[in-house]
Amino acid sequence: MSNLIILNIQILSAICIYLLIYRVYLRDWFNTRDFRAAVLPLLILHSFRYLGLSLIVTGQIASEVPRGALQIMAWGDFAAGFAALLAAITIASKSKRGPFMVLLFSVIGIADLMVVGPTAYNAGVFDADIGTMWFILVTLAPALLLTHVYIVYRLFKYFKSCSKNELGKT
Repeated sequence: MSNLIILNIQILSAICIYLLIYRVYLRDWFNTRDFRAAVLPLLILHSFRYLGLSLIVTGQIASEVPRGALQIMAWGDFAAGFAALLAAITIASKSKRGPFMVLLFSVIGIADLMVVGPTAYNAGVFDADIGTMWFILVTLAPALLLTHVYIVYRLFKYFKSCSKNELGKT
């Protein structure tokens, strides 16, 4: 069986497990929280995307993987993590800019996720020795994907309620 098939099985399994955890333990908690309280812990989770910089640490990834591809993946992850941290700070401080920082983070983070898959595939990452990065890929990446979906869902609800409130004032 190819590494790519195994990877897909593992990611799909992780997504199912995370959805089960959400359904059984977390859904009620998230649904009773306002926008800021619901997205803050998810932004903090995304702040750990600095771990992607491990891709460019000498000796962590097989040398046959093109360094340029690793740079793209590592720095994209770091940018998303930094944007998540800034968004978390603005949300925690109750700044009016908070929701817009969450939107900015979402654009950066989703763009990174859209770039990293094809970049990794084209660079042969899934057939190379990537050591502990495999563990991060099959455990953290599915959680990041699902939380992005939830954050965007909450952003839509938040901005929709804001526009309804503005319409009600006129």
